[in-house]
Amino acid sequence: MATLVKDRFGSTERLKVIEEDITKFHIRYHFIPFMKEKCHATEKPAKVVSNLPFNVSTEVVKLLLPMGDVFSVVVLMLQDETAVRLADASIQTPEYRPINLFVNFYSEPEYKFRVDRENFFPRPKVDGAVISFKLKNSEEYPPVAPKTFFSMVNSAFNGKRKMLRKSLQHLCTSSEIEAALHNIGLPVTARPSDLTLDDFVRLHNHLVEV
Repeated sequence: MATLVKDRFGSTERLKVIEEDITKFHIRYHFIPFMKEKCHATEKPAKVVSNLPFNVSTEVVKLLLPMGDVFSVVVLMLQDETAVRLADASIQTPEYRPINLFVNFYSEPEYKFRVDRENFFPRPKVDGAVISFKLKNSEEYPPVAPKTFFSMVNSAFNGKRKMLRKSLQHLCTSSEIEAALHNIGLPVTARPSDLTLDDFVRLHNHLVEV
């Protein structure tokens, strides 16, 4: 594919073909200087459009979505099931996971349309789908430190069926967790799948104060 692109568009000055593993590639290091050289817009002109290998989709989503300082929009072709799950952040469902909180922390996702497997070559065993993520700027992120926030979220979902007063005991005592839940208007028996992104943010900030 890279060879075909080079052969067809090699004379285009605003094209740069890089053959690297996206999961190991330092995007900011290579991309920002290129954009500064080729583009003179004051706004972020860069968008990501990609037909990803389905087996690395979640890893790439985690890599790209925090880059709201570089990209404005990320549009990906993913496995249909994955795209549906990432776009729908409904609580109290079996599909509700930390990745849903991650996606909505950094972006506004929108499921676009399904692509039948017959349209791929070679044909996969599953259908694909196009999903877009409108990336947020850092000032639009929830008022919380991402590192400690997602550490708490992942701990909570490690015991998804457990009540939060149990799964977060390594952070605070059960009574402190119950008090924090009560203060944000949630039952002390709440489980991680009961909480929205805003709920988790408020819970985190209450526990940090303990």
